[in-house]
Amino acid sequence: MSQTPQNALFNKEKLAELHQIASGNKDFLRKIADTYVRQFDAKFPELKRMVREQNHGQIEQLAHLLKGASYSVGLDETAARFHRLELAGEMNETSNLEPILDEIEADMRRFNHEWDAHLTELS
Repeated sequence: MSQTPQNALFNKEKLAELHQIASGNKDFLRKIADTYVRQFDAKFPELKRMVREQNHGQIEQLAHLLKGASYSVGLDETAARFHRLELAGEMNETSNLEPILDEIEADMRRFNHEWDAHLTELS
């Protein structure tokens, strides 16, 4: 897989693959995005709480789940951030994770707008 540029939110190859799988069906692609956002909204607050509580096992588990979901919608950099959290949980290292959480939140603020824009480009 090609490297996603530093400032790019999405892996364009993955978006093109999703577009092809959906045969350009925008409703289906919107459902993919909605499913991702719902999963993020359900699990990310819990992950933040586990970071505050320094619950290593739950940090590792939740970060792993959200990493996979992020890769599935082409959010390679976001997935890499979740991977760093997953490793921190695995290594029982929970200090200074808040900046990573902040970066993930910034990614999610961009998600819907950029998702729609990229899919429009592919049409």
